Amino acid sequence: MTATETPQDRRRTAGGLLNVRSVWLQDIVLAAAVVVPELFYFGTPLAPWSSTEQRLAMTVLALAEGLALVLRRHRPLVTFGAVWGISVGADLLSWADAVDYIPCFGLLVALYTVAAQCRRPVALTALVLGLVPMGLAIAEMTGDQEDSRFLPVLVANIAFYIPVTLATWGFARWSRAAEEATERHRQEVAEARSRVTQERVRIARELHDIVANAVAVMVLRAETARVTALEDPARGEAFAHIEDLGRSTMAELRHMLRLLRGSVAAVEDGYSHGLGDLDRLLADVRKAGVRISVETRGAPLRIDDSVSQTAYRLVQEAATNITKHAGPGTRAVVRITWDRALLIEVVDDGAGRPPDGQQELSTGHGLLGLRERVALYGGLLSAAPYGPGYRVAAALPVSTAGAAGGSGPGPDGAVTVDAPGAGTPNGRRRRGG
Repeated sequence: MTATETPQDRRRTAGGLLNVRSVWLQDIVLAAAVVVPELFYFGTPLAPWSSTEQRLAMTVLALAEGLALVLRRHRPLVTFGAVWGISVGADLLSWADAVDYIPCFGLLVALYTVAAQCRRPVALTALVLGLVPMGLAIAEMTGDQEDSRFLPVLVANIAFYIPVTLATWGFARWSRAAEEATERHRQEVAEARSRVTQERVRIARELHDIVANAVAVMVLRAETARVTALEDPARGEAFAHIEDLGRSTMAELRHMLRLLRGSVAAVEDGYSHGLGDLDRLLADVRKAGVRISVETRGAPLRIDDSVSQTAYRLVQEAATNITKHAGPGTRAVVRITWDRALLIEVVDDGAGRPPDGQQELSTGHGLLGLRERVALYGGLLSAAPYGPGYRVAAALPVSTAGAAGGSGPGPDGAVTVDAPGAGTPNGRRRRGG
């Protein structure tokens, strides 16, 4: 027992040991339940005509078979081979009148184990081999019969040994098929639950990207209009109502997202927005009072639609966070660099007027979902304070191998991007989307 071992760990360890001991105990009991009746039903250890040597030989064969059956769960093929050899040996010794012992039950148990645990070719081979000692037993039973009794005894033994052997093998194969069907069903259920979880995450992202950002801009514009409409109390009250309604909606949305995001998964979402939609996005941000510009460097390269959508979402999330946390009057720049990777960087100066109730305008899932989305395409997201402002940057792969310079793939294949100022402790709160 270690110093850090908990009572739960001790109970779990004790439970595992009890389970192992229980399995071994079950196998020992089963071996005894098979060998003892078999010895006295198919052998003659107590018969007065059996010699001491014969009784000893039958006992040794039975004990050897029992020891082999104890290992059947862990070494099915070894067990079958040992029991098969003992059965054939006992049949041949009985044919030579050295002993009077024709074992059967142990071979059936070993055959069942192989058929239930091994693949079909191995199981079929075991069935064919299993019929050999059964045939020897039938021959031994009918070998010394009179002509008048030969046919009835032959039919009786065939009707016993062959159907029992085939039924044992068939039931084992059916049991294996049932277990495989159960396992397939369990996997299908797990996959269905995984798909449900992925759909929940996709819905959460969609709610955040489509609803949360729009509501946040609406609330900030209402707040700005309310401040500029102080000379008209009626208009100010209307804008205050819009602002309160928006904040209430954001609170409900945060609660819904917590319910939907039961687990984190990287899911492709199929949004249609891309880099070509940035002008419209940034125009809405400018209406909220943020002075944001775009700088493009390098010649545009071919990128997948999904990468273009991810770049759009990165700019959308960063710009919306600037609107939420830095406020009107902030200067920001979106830098798009086409190089060996598509480098996206959004930086603000933090010089605006932060709006009241910043936490009420955040769902807390924006950067988390964005980081998942960027990682899905082999990129790396950086989001950290940058001087008095904030910086969000990422590098995404492009579909061209001929672009030179710039940031490239890291040692693990992911594209990395430097994060200047990421380690500067300036006291600014991290933005959570």
